[in-house]
Amino acid sequence: MPKIKGLLISMLLVAGILAGCNETPAENKGSASEGVTASAVNEDATKWPRTFKDALGKEIVIEKKPEKIASLWYFYPEILVALGEPPAASTEKEYLSSLSYLHGKLNSAEDLGEKVSPNIEKILSVEPDYILATEHHEKMYDSLEKVAPVITLKSKDIYDNWQYGLRTVAEIIGKEDEAEKVIDKMMKEITTGREALKSIQGESVALILSWDGKTFNVLGEGNPVYTLAFDKEKGLGLTPDDFKGTTNKFTSFEGISTIQADHIFLIGDITIKEQLMNDLKQSNVWNNLNAVKKGNVYLMDSSAITGGPLAIEYALQNIINALRKL
Repeated sequence: MPKIKGLLISMLLVAGILAGCNETPAENKGSASEGVTASAVNEDATKWPRTFKDALGKEIVIEKKPEKIASLWYFYPEILVALGEPPAASTEKEYLSSLSYLHGKLNSAEDLGEKVSPNIEKILSVEPDYILATEHHEKMYDSLEKVAPVITLKSKDIYDNWQYGLRTVAEIIGKEDEAEKVIDKMMKEITTGREALKSIQGESVALILSWDGKTFNVLGEGNPVYTLAFDKEKGLGLTPDDFKGTTNKFTSFEGISTIQADHIFLIGDITIKEQLMNDLKQSNVWNNLNAVKKGNVYLMDSSAITGGPLAIEYALQNIINALRKL
């Protein structure tokens, strides 16, 4: 009997030790989890406050991460969405929501009306932390400042360089790392696309913009889509059409006959309006174009021309998918 009692006591002691061992990792796990959370909070806290100098030379102290941004120009929502931070309010909401990469992304955003004359009362009702404006809002600065701090960026600087726009807005909202990830991904896609399209080197390409099927513009240097298509380092390195003319806008439809490109990308609202496209296809001038005869006309809607990172990605995929099939 004593032997049995001794055996039972030993078993109980072992069980107690094992139970204690099992509890220890759970306690450690909880401590580790709390440590990670605290670390993340501390890391985020180190970002704020920060001082941002805008295009007007104003130094704006951003005390904490902005939660509600009011966007007054069309490229801001695209950049904010690319960074995972849709605006609380935006001008041109209806138009922007029609762009392929913004479908459903601005549903919760308040519509602020026209980009050149946003509705002050609606901005006030949103109670934004900050307002993102451009030089086009200069006459409204005093009124806007009464609502929230205004950060002004030059529209041309952002339109000309999507990477600059992305990085600058990221600096305002503390998403620099995310901006670099977007840029790195895009540049890798551009490099891959450049390699994939080497097979058509020498074949010329024209980028033509039309909203109504009557007025046509050949996109030239300084346009983001042009840079994407033709720049040897920042873009796909394609060969631009040797366009002959003093302007990129044709004063009459017949002027389009001077385009001899092997490939044409037709961009704008015309591409989603069936009647306009049908009218164009009835034109002898259009049908006699080199690219039309070869069946090398590709359509892109206005999602391609906002100049932001998502527009560039949209245009990139369209160009690669169209030309890689050849």
